[in-house]
Amino acid sequence: MRSRDSVDAGLARTALRNAAIKRVVGAFAAVTVGEWVLGTTVAVHAYAVGGAVLVGLVGLRFFPAAVAGLFTAQFAETHRRDIVLTATAFTRTIVSGLTVAALATKLPFAVPLGLVWIDAMIGSAYRPAQATLLPSLVHSPSEFAAASALTSLAKSSGQMFGALAGGLLVAGLPIEIAVSASTGLYAVSTLATIGLRSAAPPLRARIGLGGRLRRMRDGLAALSGDREAQEIVAFACLRSLIRGLWMSLGVVASLELLGLGKAGFGVLMAAAGAGALLAIPLSALLVGKRLLAHWLAGALVACGALIAAIGGAVAGGAAVVFMVGWGMGMAISDVAGQAVLFRVVAPSAIARVTGLMESGKLMFEGGAAMLAPLAVLVFGIRGALIFAGALVVAIVIAGARSFTRIDRRAVGRLEALHLVSGVELFHRLRVDLLEGVVARLRPLSLAAETDVTRQGERDDGGWYLVGSGRLAVLIDGYTVNELQRGDGFGEIALLRDRPRAATVRSLTDVELFALDRASFMTAVAGGDIDLSADAASATGAQIEDPAELLRQTPILQGIGPKALALVAHHSSILEVASGEEIISEGELEDAFYILLAGRARVLVAGETRRELLPGDGFGEIAVLHRVPRSATVLALEDCRLLSVPGADLREAVKARGGMIGRLAADVPEPSVDQKIRAPAGPGLDDATQPL
Repeated sequence: MRSRDSVDAGLARTALRNAAIKRVVGAFAAVTVGEWVLGTTVAVHAYAVGGAVLVGLVGLRFFPAAVAGLFTAQFAETHRRDIVLTATAFTRTIVSGLTVAALATKLPFAVPLGLVWIDAMIGSAYRPAQATLLPSLVHSPSEFAAASALTSLAKSSGQMFGALAGGLLVAGLPIEIAVSASTGLYAVSTLATIGLRSAAPPLRARIGLGGRLRRMRDGLAALSGDREAQEIVAFACLRSLIRGLWMSLGVVASLELLGLGKAGFGVLMAAAGAGALLAIPLSALLVGKRLLAHWLAGALVACGALIAAIGGAVAGGAAVVFMVGWGMGMAISDVAGQAVLFRVVAPSAIARVTGLMESGKLMFEGGAAMLAPLAVLVFGIRGALIFAGALVVAIVIAGARSFTRIDRRAVGRLEALHLVSGVELFHRLRVDLLEGVVARLRPLSLAAETDVTRQGERDDGGWYLVGSGRLAVLIDGYTVNELQRGDGFGEIALLRDRPRAATVRSLTDVELFALDRASFMTAVAGGDIDLSADAASATGAQIEDPAELLRQTPILQGIGPKALALVAHHSSILEVASGEEIISEGELEDAFYILLAGRARVLVAGETRRELLPGDGFGEIAVLHRVPRSATVLALEDCRLLSVPGADLREAVKARGGMIGRLAADVPEPSVDQKIRAPAGPGLDDATQPL
């Protein structure tokens, strides 16, 4: 048995060490930047070729992309997701290269325009495949949340840098050279995902176009008769209308009104992207707010007013400042609109309604791009901006009563939201995704002396959050922890189909909130992605982050992150060769172990009792109750383990307090020759033994 250095690594550092996540996020960033380079360069060039109408046609690409998504989303369900990512990026590389060739040979503009549309349609397959791939690459639910946050950041920053790069390229280089940058970026994205194997197999069932159309009809049915939900979806589409109008008007305004030149639209969109990034910490203030609909209304009014202000601007510098505010308003309205929808819609209808809303938003954005040239024709560019902005403000003001009515209805889940927002697992989620988690929680009332989970059993219960009451965590009949309001347990079941590591038994009548695996995946991946239970059943890789491993350990559930970090800092990594004993029956040893890699067998009096796999812990009973080992753990393969000193584990438990804290403080040290047998414990297999 060889000991390595002490370990002290946080989740963020572990996520950065995960090569698969870095490759997926990097590929997504490259493809997003490339997409916006392509769209920006061709849109600016379109104005020189045929004016505002051609610019509008470039912006219309979002409409066919939304329609294509009905077909392409199934690729993530019927093919290996890593191959879908690679094939999508590779195909976009070819299409972008053909666009470069069409522009270089001065073919009619209809050819590069059609290729841009095809690029957008192909790109609709990327996001669903990425969302269903991530769960099979991460090590833990917390890392999945962090990875989802990274992809969201890559999207926001990629749009900003892509638009800016596109504007600068088209201003200083021939159009074919400027567009070729997107070809290179798509190629980089292709290379980043080659050989990235997914552990989760594709689904066997093909949903197909018919199934997706039925889902859209189901979404419409869920909205029928629900006035508040209809209004939220309508205001979300209004936001997309603003965005679509600006995507065409902004190109014309930067060239003809603001004097910013060919690079101007890219500069303006980069300013909007910076505003969206600035809105990230601001959106955190929305957690638990009772008036989310009013935040949505205020953000929409700000977006409209700032568009109108750009129409009245006399200098490009002022417009850049206005666009920073516009980007913030667009980001806040998106988050607030999605969050308040989760508060209103029934959990069973969330996937259908959000899927319908996302399709509608893309169609409105694409369709609005064609309204912009008409507005320019009727009002002129300055008048079109003022008209578009004023129209949005007028619509929001006219619907003032709607926002009040929505907020009055959307207060029923606030108590659960406050509990969930205090759980470390969900700290990295945006407010809309957090609201999505809360909306999918299932309330559960249980009487005292009821087993919520049973050690060694598989179930589909997922993760639980304690709303009220007290519960005991038992391993092999020994109490190792006590849970109360605000504590969560069962986290590992959110990613993997594994037997329960402990029995959790109610000591009093309890109120719980349950979150199943599929609901967790769908909520964290984003409301527009509907992951089925099969798609969410990822095997995952071995967990390497000590703090994350300890947080999932039954004895330390409910312990604060600082205390866990301290325990992790004092831990070390051991390597044990195949055939060697990790612990021996009858020894009085003071350490707790978690298996990082390899397999091990638990033996009592020479008889096999169970097998340990990566992520399994053992030895907590001997540490907490300070008794000799009553089982031997034998390495079946070369094993790597996390070794936690017993004194540090007890200090963490004592700091938590409660019954188990008093036990850790008060139980005397046993004598060396003391032998024990495990109490059978009600409802437990008497063949199990403490370690």
